[in-house]
Amino acid sequence: MNETSRFRLAESRRRVTIRDLARDLDLSITTISRALNGHDDVGEATRTRVKDRAEELGYRPNRNAQRLVTQRTNCLGWIQSAVDEKVLDPHFVEVMGGVLHTAREKHYDIMMTGEASESQILAYDRYVRDNSVDGFIVDLPRPGDPRIDFLLEHGAAFCVHGRTERHEEFSWVDIDNAGIFYRLIHLLAANGHRNIAFINGDERFTFAAQRRIGVRHALRDLGLPPESVTIHGSRHPMGLSGQNLTRAALADNNVTAIVYSSVLMAIEGQATLSELGREAGRNICVATMDDQLHYLDASQYEGRFTFARSSLREAGKLIASTLMSLCERPDEPIQTLVPYQFSLGDDLDMSKADAAVMAPSDNVPSYEPANNRSRLN
Repeated sequence: MNETSRFRLAESRRRVTIRDLARDLDLSITTISRALNGHDDVGEATRTRVKDRAEELGYRPNRNAQRLVTQRTNCLGWIQSAVDEKVLDPHFVEVMGGVLHTAREKHYDIMMTGEASESQILAYDRYVRDNSVDGFIVDLPRPGDPRIDFLLEHGAAFCVHGRTERHEEFSWVDIDNAGIFYRLIHLLAANGHRNIAFINGDERFTFAAQRRIGVRHALRDLGLPPESVTIHGSRHPMGLSGQNLTRAALADNNVTAIVYSSVLMAIEGQATLSELGREAGRNICVATMDDQLHYLDASQYEGRFTFARSSLREAGKLIASTLMSLCERPDEPIQTLVPYQFSLGDDLDMSKADAAVMAPSDNVPSYEPANNRSRLN
């Protein structure tokens, strides 16, 4: 390799700076900076020219310099409980996939750490005091969640995957857990089912508690006795509980329908159904929440199961984009209900389905005050 080639190779490996870009385009450093950051006082033609040339030259902004100017890190914190099973939970993996997708698109980093439950607030306090991150993702909220109380008290930017009794005060992304399961019970009741097993998630968390509330309010509004639905709760993560809880549910031979809180448990329960001489869509009705887990192929159960579908990966994307918006332009809380769709099994009467699926659930609260819970248990 001659000297000229070596020089060119060294130049190609040298980091292109904002000064290089300004010199190349014969523009001021200030104009370059404001064009790259989308300021309105730079014309569209200039902004496009700067961005295109930056891409051609491989310019990447100096993150440390940016942080000094903006007082922001472009980093989001996600503090997890120190539970090894959490990273094996496909529901968590789906949300994380969505978060990472949006973070990559928007040039944010995710700082994830694991802390014992009793130490989590100390970790939040450390990050808030050090300005280590711009905001926080909070998942699996519980009633009276101390993480949410702490972050509200300290004015930190955060987005919760789910809701609690303080849901009007903070930003969240959620599905209508109570409404979905309210409608599923209406749907099954419209088709004559009066002995239903409900295999729920871990009711220490608000998503599962909300689903129980939806079921109980449906029975109340339908005028059915509480014993029409038997509730079986799992522990988080739901993991391999599908088989055992399906067996427990079918200890009652009169059960004609099972509602699952996760399609993972519904599919795991199929071996138990087969063993006990039951077949979904033939002599037992199966309805389930389907979070559209990418690793799980549920297509073989189309027509045999009734699905309520909503993508956890899309929820993860919304969580990340919501938090980024809060970090960049703090404003009123941003609150998003992720849409869902029903896909009905062939064993349900379609003529009865429309009214049941559209049953108004506006009177079903997303959470239940502590002094009201006992009336719904």
